[in-house]
Amino acid sequence: MNPELITIGSCTLDCMLQVKDILRFELFDKEIVKKYTAIEYSRKLNVDGVLFVPGGSAANIASNCAMLGLKSAYLGILGNDFSASICLDDMKKRGVDLSSVIQTDDDCTAFSVILKTEWGKDRSILAYKGANNMLKPEDVKADIFQNIKAFAWTSLTTESGCRAIEKALTLTLENGGKVFAAPSMSIIKNNPKWAKILISNSNVVSLNKEEAQEFTGETNLVHMIHTFLDLGIKLISITDGPNGSIISDGKHIMNSSIYEGPVEDTTGAGDAFLSGLLISHLNEFSLEKSSKMATAMSYLESKEIGVREGLPNSLRELEDFVDNNEIKQKASQIV
Repeated sequence: MNPELITIGSCTLDCMLQVKDILRFELFDKEIVKKYTAIEYSRKLNVDGVLFVPGGSAANIASNCAMLGLKSAYLGILGNDFSASICLDDMKKRGVDLSSVIQTDDDCTAFSVILKTEWGKDRSILAYKGANNMLKPEDVKADIFQNIKAFAWTSLTTESGCRAIEKALTLTLENGGKVFAAPSMSIIKNNPKWAKILISNSNVVSLNKEEAQEFTGETNLVHMIHTFLDLGIKLISITDGPNGSIISDGKHIMNSSIYEGPVEDTTGAGDAFLSGLLISHLNEFSLEKSSKMATAMSYLESKEIGVREGLPNSLRELEDFVDNNEIKQKASQIV
């Protein structure tokens, strides 16, 4: 049976390194503070812990939504290596349809090194897209989009990869589905032409404040929202870490705080947020409930080390969490 959700973008093996013997410094540029993690030149550093976990935004979204009961498929290219085996086994375990996955000997599976330091939950990431970026439009087959409800894309940056996303986007809209965009800084900075094309043709866009600022050139959240709405976006969400999130449907704005509790690892939190937003949008939940569901997914994912951990195994389980836990919300009209 054809999937209800198809995702295209990164499927990555993440190598998480816990590092204490590392430098940190900040640079001030007018009102902007930039924080840096640094390694002293020509020095060997000790690593305190190593953990391999399957990740990648598109693979995360497919896995998260499959766990919530949506028939989900990942479409992409991986290598023939141990990384692919770990990634595919995990997605299969979570119920993701892998029939559209292509494996190749021409490149290795995408790989990321995540540096976790003792200064907080934020992390620096070294990412190699590998085989992910080999995707071509001809790899996107029209027949699997017949029962499509949602298509979610995350950043590929090559010309062929962007054209593959564009083809999938078009097929989704032609079959009455909704397009969800989770553009990363990678495509926004490295391929702004395609970032604007793909975002402009999406129904829902979710990204963090830094990504939204880079794309819009604005510093005010409301001004950022107006920029996206002017492109024709129907629903826009902008997350801001511990400061919560802002969501707008073009008429209303919902500001939400985060759920209080321990946070172990924020890797994949943005993907979990979009997953909750996607499920909510398909179920036609209110803006208030949608924000709660997305925030809950992000929080539950952050409670444990690694991506896809700590997440609910059903929509009912997620709704129960939202019903029994509170966050602060403020609604307003958009002007």
